[in-house]
Amino acid sequence: MNDTTEELEPNYLLREAREMRGWSRQKAAIELSRLFPEVAVTGKEIARWERGKRTPSPYYREKLCTLFNTTADRLGFLKKEEGSRSLIVSHEPSLQVTLPEEFLCTDLEFRVQCLIYEALSRQMYISELQTKLTGILALERGTTMDLERRKLLRRLALTPIQAFGLSTLGASRPLVPEEILTHCAAGITACEHLSKGIDLHLAYTVTVAYLPALKSIAKNYPLQRKVASELTAQAMLLLAALSLHLEGSKVAISYADQAVKYSEASGNTELILTSLGQLAWIFSCDKQYQKALEKAQLAEHLLKNAKGAIHPLIQSNTYAVVGAYSAQNGYRGEALTALNKATQTFLSTTLTSDLSYVDYDYSEIALTWGLAHTRTGHPEEALNSFIEVIDPTTLQAKIPVSERARVELLNHMALASIKRSTKDMEETVRYWQAGIHGAKTLKSEQRFNEAATAYEIMESVWPSEKQIANLRGLIVHW
Repeated sequence: MNDTTEELEPNYLLREAREMRGWSRQKAAIELSRLFPEVAVTGKEIARWERGKRTPSPYYREKLCTLFNTTADRLGFLKKEEGSRSLIVSHEPSLQVTLPEEFLCTDLEFRVQCLIYEALSRQMYISELQTKLTGILALERGTTMDLERRKLLRRLALTPIQAFGLSTLGASRPLVPEEILTHCAAGITACEHLSKGIDLHLAYTVTVAYLPALKSIAKNYPLQRKVASELTAQAMLLLAALSLHLEGSKVAISYADQAVKYSEASGNTELILTSLGQLAWIFSCDKQYQKALEKAQLAEHLLKNAKGAIHPLIQSNTYAVVGAYSAQNGYRGEALTALNKATQTFLSTTLTSDLSYVDYDYSEIALTWGLAHTRTGHPEEALNSFIEVIDPTTLQAKIPVSERARVELLNHMALASIKRSTKDMEETVRYWQAGIHGAKTLKSEQRFNEAATAYEIMESVWPSEKQIANLRGLIVHW
């Protein structure tokens, strides 16, 4: 095909043009071949173009422009000048101005507002907006969120509520679908980042307020149905995770189930896989271990039979889910096989932020390995997995992780420590105290219950130890 093979940025515009027609990558390849019988393109090749692994030659760019009835720039085929960024002041090519990088403002809020303006002016698709917001809002090192970033995230989250009067009763002002979808997309992304710190309640309350408007658009506006369904599914995913901490597992199951339904309505296979994995996790937290495994296996079946290419991170996450709940049901061999697939798939890809709704990184793999070892009677191996992420001396994360994840790891480190053949009470107590303190700071029911369960086991292992008895005073609900 004489395509360029240099590594590029993912081509979100090409992907959006395809998805706006409801086509899979394989379907797009078939339609291209039907329009131009001399063209031989596969769904995998289109996936490479979309992911930036290759860029189509001018011959194929022309064919794609005809297929989607649009221009090369709107399909993401026009390169920017190296070392500069285009600032478009008009749609006329002769009036475009390029400014050197150093002339562009690097203020965080300014950059965010420019992205939102670009999306509102229809020069950027909503999924691309979320991806770019994730890229500039994500914590690059350490786990501490600075005050400026936190204030900005709060403003982004609250803007749809203030601008459109969104609430659990609906919008108090007339719906303007494009504007609401754009601002809610930015708001959901902001809430996802807020939830990684200690603002769980704010993120939860705000996201709940988005739902009536998003559901209404998904139901009543055919042109925006797909995007609205995707955003509703993303909101449900976030609410499922947060309600597990704030409301309990029964409420979380309801949200996760709705995430699956709305992702299915959107036709986004990657979102469906993510939602099934979330539902499996919450069934596990509700102690419905067989249902958790069934949902994990359903996701694995869907992955194996997917017609288009699936992002490697989604693949890895799906295998990790299978591994986690195979172990929980006593199938160690199957669990290790699935986790090896998850790890190999994860390590074989370059990490990107083009899946804004997927909170999945190496810490999740290490956690899942550790849980699998603990659940199948190998606590020493579990601790070795956990300390890949948590420094056993400082009890801080070695790599950027959410505070929810750090506290979860500490709770499981305490459990694994209790189960070691050579028990170290001082070590266990250190892990446990850090975990219960983190749970109370987060006001997380899930993390608090994990720590309380660990304490009951500590009492049974060291029934006469005064130090253990004195710790009971820390188990005080807020």
